[in-house]
Amino acid sequence: MKKVLGIMAVAAFVFCSCGKTCNCTYYEDGKKVAVTSSAQQSGTKFFNKEACTKNSTEKYQTYSIIVEGKEVTAQTICK
Repeated sequence: MKKVLGIMAVAAFVFCSCGKTCNCTYYEDGKKVAVTSSAQQSGTKFFNKEACTKNSTEKYQTYSIIVEGKEVTAQTICK
């Protein structure tokens, strides 16, 4: 009985620890500005890498979050 419980505990640990956090890096004009993690936001863990990387964005023009009124090329890369 102890062996069965031990095996179940190990299996539960392996199953629960397989999820990965999704880290998204925000860039302005090619310079790293901020990194957010899914674990910081909601404790979310991803078991499918594609679900995380779909949050990435192509380069786009926007206003800087650092310098007021400055136009920059921004991009978010999630992995």
